[in-house]
Amino acid sequence: MLIFAAALATSACVAEAARAPAPVTNVHVHLPAPDGVPALLAAMDRHGIERAVLLGCPEGQPGSLRFTTSNDAVLAAAGAHPGRLVAFPALGPEDGPEALAELRGRGACGVKLYLGTPELHDRPLDDPRLAPLWAALAAERVPVILHVNTVRYEDELSRLLAAYPELALVCPHFCGARTSVDRLERLLTAHPGLRFDTSGGAPLHAAAGFAGLEQAHERVGALLRAHPERFLFGSDLTAGPQGPRRGDDWDYHLVANLDLLRAPTLQFWRRDEVSVRGGLTRGEYRGLELEAQVLAPILRDNAERWLAPCR
Repeated sequence: MLIFAAALATSACVAEAARAPAPVTNVHVHLPAPDGVPALLAAMDRHGIERAVLLGCPEGQPGSLRFTTSNDAVLAAAGAHPGRLVAFPALGPEDGPEALAELRGRGACGVKLYLGTPELHDRPLDDPRLAPLWAALAAERVPVILHVNTVRYEDELSRLLAAYPELALVCPHFCGARTSVDRLERLLTAHPGLRFDTSGGAPLHAAAGFAGLEQAHERVGALLRAHPERFLFGSDLTAGPQGPRRGDDWDYHLVANLDLLRAPTLQFWRRDEVSVRGGLTRGEYRGLELEAQVLAPILRDNAERWLAPCR
């Protein structure tokens, strides 16, 4: 009887483990200051996020950007929680191999580059002045997150990747192609080494992105199913005062980005000009409802392979 009871208990545990969601790696979390870490870890626990990549944030105005406060916070948090938080401090357009080496010596696994958005784009991505940094990143296979507005700078990105095909590059927000599946498909085909994160972004941008993905629902799902090894889950959560606040807003943000991939529907802000919240009101979108064999690499495995050289 005891053996039978033990067998039942073991069977129940196995069944429960099978139902439990697989652990997730989130490759896109901003940390502007260290006081966001406890709430971030709690939110990760609530949503089964095993590991998060922390990105340095700019402070100041274009032309006088600094990253010191956020980079220090990112490096300290990853050092204090090495199994859960991974440091990607930021580099700017004036930084070269020496700055990269200094950050890696302090524990950086990879870097976030602020070079591909209009307000921070003071030179082309393939400008010769950036060549020493790109060469060092490619030679050392350093994981890189590079936000690129591909509406404006797709040609620059293409020239960069042609010159440095070894770059271990992740381009966030479907590489800026959430509202153009033609562009997403073109980037996937043209650059076999390029990876994409699936983050929606801040509320206004995410609302436009989720709406764009919804309009091309079948094509987007087909691309992810055909290339599951090319996509990594990201949330673009800002764990600090300028992003979502504490509690429900963080949960709302994280669950929406997860449900885009795993659920038939997701809840998030929608654009609504009559809303009292800056043109946004709560709404619903279609999710991609990806199968388990497609979800597993996107939610964790691809990120772990990408991070493996520096972890």
